[in-house]
Amino acid sequence: MDVDKPTRGAMHSYAKKSLDAAFKVNDASNASGLKVPLPETPKPPPKKSKMSDRAASDNQVSNSHLMEVLQRVENMQTGTLNRMQTLEATVKDNTSSLNSVTEALEFMSNQVEEVSSKVNALQNRVETLEKENCVLRDKSEELDAYKRRWNLRVAGIAEQRGEDVRKILLDLFGKVSPEIADQLVYTLDVAHRLGPRAEGAHSSRRIIVQFLSRNVRDQILRDARTAAILRERKIRVFEDLTQSTKDGRNKLWPLVERARKEGKRAGFRGPLQILMSQAICCFFRIILEKFLLF
Repeated sequence: MDVDKPTRGAMHSYAKKSLDAAFKVNDASNASGLKVPLPETPKPPPKKSKMSDRAASDNQVSNSHLMEVLQRVENMQTGTLNRMQTLEATVKDNTSSLNSVTEALEFMSNQVEEVSSKVNALQNRVETLEKENCVLRDKSEELDAYKRRWNLRVAGIAEQRGEDVRKILLDLFGKVSPEIADQLVYTLDVAHRLGPRAEGAHSSRRIIVQFLSRNVRDQILRDARTAAILRERKIRVFEDLTQSTKDGRNKLWPLVERARKEGKRAGFRGPLQILMSQAICCFFRIILEKFLLF
């Protein structure tokens, strides 16, 4: 049986070769009277689907991406683990440091408490010593003031080289208090100038006198207030006072001066101020730096 030859232009190259070979065999079989079956047309290999290729490619990409992600996750976990281990070590170090700081603070707190107790004890001791010092200072000043009650000071006597101060005062006090002149030789103990002599000084140094009898000293002080010879020679005889008494009198002096301007008798007796009128003796007591003002 004749087979129509298909159009060759519409056939693939491998189909053309198979068809030519079949026609040749068929022509030969017709010539010999044998029928040879035509070979089956070879089927082309199945075409690969684009979707399957894309799926395979996506699958391959997904696997590689997944492996990469897993590797990254593993690396992150490793890094996190390392950081956690480092953080744990840091926390341990910090904990140890905090414990050390806590112990140091407790030690310092104990030291501060101990020092505070010592300071309080010392403060109490200082307060006690200050009170004792005030008492002792008052007693010392009182003893000093009491000892000075046997002394007198003299100002206004011209100073000469090689002078005998005691002899000068014996002569002067004998004229001030003639009724006790014979006792002065035995009761006037010591007399000398105060302080070193200054070169080129025009003023004379004051004289301090110490008596053995307080009665004689008080008699001379009373008579010196009205002695004409002292006013003529411009000589002053006054008490030997402590510095605190002098300071107190300086502060009280305005009151004395005002009382004298008012016609009252006013003056000092030891640490006391006396204000007196003709008929009435008025006493005003004021505490002023350990001195009494009357």
